[in-house]
Amino acid sequence: MIRIKENTNYETAKPVRRRGALPKFIKKVGAYSFAAPEMKGLVNSHGKAWTNYTLGQYNIEQVLYRHNRFHSKREKVVSEATKSHRWNECKSFMRVLLKLEYKVVLPTSLSRKHIIALTRFWESEGLAASTILQKLSILRTLMGWMGREEIMNAIPKEAMFANPENLTRVYATTENKSWDPKADIQELFSSVASEDRFVAMQLKLSHYFGLRVKEAARFQPYKDHTDDFLIITRGTKGGKPRVVPVVTDEQRQVLDDAKALCHDKSDSMIPRMKEQGAWLKHYYRVVNRHGISRENGITPHGLRHGYAHRLYEQEAGVKPKAVTGNSVEVDSVVDRLARLIVSQQLGHNRESISSAYIGDSQ
Repeated sequence: MIRIKENTNYETAKPVRRRGALPKFIKKVGAYSFAAPEMKGLVNSHGKAWTNYTLGQYNIEQVLYRHNRFHSKREKVVSEATKSHRWNECKSFMRVLLKLEYKVVLPTSLSRKHIIALTRFWESEGLAASTILQKLSILRTLMGWMGREEIMNAIPKEAMFANPENLTRVYATTENKSWDPKADIQELFSSVASEDRFVAMQLKLSHYFGLRVKEAARFQPYKDHTDDFLIITRGTKGGKPRVVPVVTDEQRQVLDDAKALCHDKSDSMIPRMKEQGAWLKHYYRVVNRHGISRENGITPHGLRHGYAHRLYEQEAGVKPKAVTGNSVEVDSVVDRLARLIVSQQLGHNRESISSAYIGDSQ
């Protein structure tokens, strides 16, 4: 039988959004109501004892419930994918620390030694630099939610990692990820259309306008199209709208074909009576059946790469390095302007992201 000290600052727990039994006692830490560490060993209403693991998982959820839906810097909400990724990563932080024999159950107790233990563990696992930096970003966000980001800011990279020089993230692609050298694009469109015209149309929107999968799915041909531009507002990354020029006759024909699939002017490329989540699963099942998969080296995202390649060549007058495999001879001002246009039309904030599609300028 575990005794609870009378002078400990505990309160009766209020209902929180979590499946399973609620803790009998909570500990107030700032704005948070955590399951008290002394709950360890007490049996809940399901007949199971609280452990360091269940306490840590319960308590990290209290932080996530309060903050997870919001952007870490700006006053806006984040996507479902971001929320899900943050949720899984933050809970994994507590699991890893327990595995490393740090019995921390309150997220607000995370300190320098815990952060270094996590970063050294990720490094020892041989994770890619991009994966480690993403985890580090989420950990920084978590610490910021609790007003403890200065702890991370005070730790040099040399302390966090044994080999910090290996953690430089490289954005520039060194390979051609478009469909052009690997498949007959029009033949694949026809093959997919024989099974599902809506899926084929989304692929065409990605090919001719560089739309992401969700952007193509939620595209409304009548509402999102003027004579010379597409106005992309739905399904965008970070909720950032953009304008895509309509220039060629092929593009105009694709838009006419998209309108022909609509019953009225408010329809999108998701068929009526379909929910977005279920439709996207159907979309990927269909394209996979037609050989559009990572295993075959062609993905829906590869159509955006092809769009970026053609756009860069149109603006700079030469094929990008991702296509030729060699350095391109082009005036630096022309190159930078072309890269800026590619970045903007693909819906990215940073000019440097264009290198992920077209290669670097060296």
